[in-house]
Amino acid sequence: MELLKTNEKTQDKTSLKKSNTYLLVDVETCNDQRIIMELSFLVINKLMGKKKEKCYIIKEVWENEEYRNGKYAIEKLAHWQEMIDNGTAQVVSIYRLYDIINKTIIDKQVNIFSAYNVGFDYNAIEKTYHRYGIDKRKDYKESNKLLGLKKLCLWEYGKKIYCTKDYIKWAIANKKLTPKNKIKSSAESLFQYLTENEGFEETHFGIEDLQIEYTIFIASIIQNTLDRNNSLVLNKNGNWRTVETFKEELREKGLI
Repeated sequence: MELLKTNEKTQDKTSLKKSNTYLLVDVETCNDQRIIMELSFLVINKLMGKKKEKCYIIKEVWENEEYRNGKYAIEKLAHWQEMIDNGTAQVVSIYRLYDIINKTIIDKQVNIFSAYNVGFDYNAIEKTYHRYGIDKRKDYKESNKLLGLKKLCLWEYGKKIYCTKDYIKWAIANKKLTPKNKIKSSAESLFQYLTENEGFEETHFGIEDLQIEYTIFIASIIQNTLDRNNSLVLNKNGNWRTVETFKEELREKGLI
């Protein structure tokens, strides 16, 4: 629980990935087809500083009644409208967003795409591109700069935090369990643990969830550095079974 209370010497160690620049992404979808309504991102540069968050609402999806009435979207419409009205979010066409993402990757020299559940977010972008025919462009493989990025899953990278006796005992004590009585390893639960704010609730708006993911990102970098693990596990998605396996190992040893 001391991960966010580090001194300057420890914080300097977080720059061990000096050759990497990360595009941290959070998407909010409308339905089980994984069509994106909101896409937010920020760039984390080589010195672990973050650039201002960007938030976009996809015009074609925003104006589609079927997607607006999707089970993951319908209750968010009023807040999304507020975000548009106050300038937090910008409505852009999917084709404009495609160009924005590619330009950001080029201009900021991004080489790693990151999200908490990276497989979900990346796949949702692909499905939304496909829905609007972007993947049919003749230059798609050359122009789509996401294709050249490695992937860092914070759910996987964060296991140095949640696969600990302290986290397991905290989760059990605070009833951070799934309906099937499994230990939660969600971004919300991990953020609650790191900030000692057990009552915090994730909003599931991308621009706000990015703050959670940034906190987890930095904490994971710090913890892996303290453990002298200087390697990034890339292109591997997180899995709820990881924390459950660790919990059972602790139980077998009589540690919980």
